[in-house]
Amino acid sequence: MGPEKVFCRKLRSITGLAPINYNVYKLAFQHSSIHNSVHTNNERLELLGDAVIDLVIADFLFKKYPYKTEGFLTEMRSKIVSREQLNRVALKIGLGEMMQIRKGGTDLTKSNVLGNALEALVGAIYVDAGYTQASRFFMHKILIPHYEIAELESVVVNFKSKIIEWAQKNGRDIKFDLIEEHELKGKRMYKMGLFLDTELIAEDIDYSKKRAEQKASEIGCKKLGIHEV
Repeated sequence: MGPEKVFCRKLRSITGLAPINYNVYKLAFQHSSIHNSVHTNNERLELLGDAVIDLVIADFLFKKYPYKTEGFLTEMRSKIVSREQLNRVALKIGLGEMMQIRKGGTDLTKSNVLGNALEALVGAIYVDAGYTQASRFFMHKILIPHYEIAELESVVVNFKSKIIEWAQKNGRDIKFDLIEEHELKGKRMYKMGLFLDTELIAEDIDYSKKRAEQKASEIGCKKLGIHEV
């Protein structure tokens, strides 16, 4: 059996779909470490898949919680699409076997590569088969079988709010500052620092300042042992 047939068989076992445009699915698993061009790696599909997933989850939560506020729905959506959750599910369904990535470059169990690939796969399904199929895949192959929605209700995701509330209760000063800004592969990257009483206690980097602050806040919460506020 040739590599194309092996790939298609694995893809079908994961998605339940027979690919029409084989190449778009191959692209979904091409990491930028081996293909740096925007036309030969999965970053554009990742962006598209992220948008599709956001809409699917927003629709799901809107119907599931008809009496909950916008803030609650937004928080729940954040919990479902967190890097930790997407990476966990992507690893579980076998996307690690599909990735084309530079050997020795990244530990797939300790990075966001697989979560990004899951988003890219949803983007590929959208391109190949349309929104309905992409939506069905995420709902019936990802969300329903691999998430405990009731348990997620009690999970805290907004670490920034959590550490700010802790600081206010304990008379401490919390501040976020931009430490570094640079461009990576045509995208602006921001390293945000979390300062406690002028001392830098955590920092992290992301394409978004807000996400970088959240990631730094999560590190800060763990360092300070903050569990409840």
